Parts: sequence; structure tokens; C-alpha cells
Amino acid sequence: MRTAIVMDTCCKYEITKSSSVLEIDCGEGRDSKTMLEEGYNLMPSDVSSEAIAYCKKLMLDYEDKFCVLDCLSNDLNSKFDFIFSVAVIHMLVQDDDRKGFYNFVHKHLGENGIALICAMGDGETMMQSDIANAFIL
Repeated sequence: MRTAIVMDTCCKYEITKSSSVLEIDCGEGRDSKTMLEEGYNLMPSDVSSEAIAYCKKLMLDYEDKFCVLDCLSNDLNSKFDFIFSVAVIHMLVQDDDRKGFYNFVHKHLGENGIALICAMGDGETMMQSDIANAFIL
């Protein structure tokens, strides 16, 4: 099931099928599948090579579109009309990583580009975890 706000944003801001679109951290390809099947010019990416391999296997007709991308350490020679990321920013617990994420988005947006960054949470509660203890049971 796709994330409705992605396609709603495309409609609202007139992101066309010829617009250049980047998805940061596509995971299992839920939104990628919808956009690609609808004919959008999408580059779905993920930091995980396993996630990308899964998507390529699942969507053979579009396997050449998927790429491994770590937006904290990689760079692209492209600008995009629309960049979106769903349920990723909350995974970046270090302030420098979040800043790096937003800098990557800013650097890769075209002049009139639109970004959609969907976070998890209620918009009011702030939490911060100690990553040194992240995997302690």
C-alpha cells in the first residue's frame, strides 16, 4: 500500500511524469512501485544494498532505476524537481546526520524543486536516544 501523501503532493505541486524525482531510502519499494508503474521519472534509492536488491528482484521491469545511495556520504551530479523520503528522518538520531540529510536534499533540489520529508511521531513529543545503547536488550 502506497503512502497517499506522496501522490497527493505530486498532484498538488504539479509534479509531472517527466519531472525528475528522487526517493531517499525506498526500503521495500512501496512508493517506488506505485510511482514507477504510474510512469514517473523516479530514481528510487536506499542506503541498504539488500533493500535495493530486493526491489530489483520484485520490480524487474524497473531494476535499472534503483540505486544504492548514502545521502550522508555520497553525492549525485543531478538536481531533482521532487525529492521525497518517508519514515527515514527519525532514524537519523545524531544532529549532524540530520543536518547532513537536509543539506543533501537542499543541494539536490532544482531551483523550483519540492521536498517532502515525512517523519514518524505526533509532532509534539521530542525524544533522543543514546545510540551507544541502541542494541542493548
